[in-house]
Amino acid sequence: MPRNRIIVPDTIVIHYSATPVEKDFSVGDIDAMHRQRGFNKIGYHFYITKDGTVHKGRDTVERGVEMGAHVRGHNDHTIGICYEGGVTLAQPHIGHDTRTAEQTAAMVALIKQLQRQYRIKKIVGHRDLGPTQCPGFDVKSWWASVTAPPAAQPELTLVERIIQWLTSILSRGR
Repeated sequence: MPRNRIIVPDTIVIHYSATPVEKDFSVGDIDAMHRQRGFNKIGYHFYITKDGTVHKGRDTVERGVEMGAHVRGHNDHTIGICYEGGVTLAQPHIGHDTRTAEQTAAMVALIKQLQRQYRIKKIVGHRDLGPTQCPGFDVKSWWASVTAPPAAQPELTLVERIIQWLTSILSRGR
């Protein structure tokens, strides 16, 4: 890591691997793909496989992270998280949200950990920063739904409370 630039991230960018969800694509596979494209190693900081395993890519340190290679013009201030999948064999050029429940849970936990560690507030999708379908879903609205407080239950009117009370008394008598 000595020759690699350390940056202080202020944004997390979500990506997909653009590989068919029906096939496995390991962290080694994505590292090899990036090296074939001229990178010195995997461009993402984290890669989440379909089973929810979080694999480390680019280095992260206490005060910053190694500059990634995942979104042109924004690598100097972002952390890249990529999930395995994003397209299907039937539609290899159309992005979809193919995250498994395990990937989604791992992604939420990882984002929250990185937010605490680096005080990051901005979570975006690759498509929010350039002309792409990646990551196959609207990250901003998804993250807003993840972090939204639970909806408050509307307070019952006096009549509704009396009906509930009467119903509970009548059901005990059966």
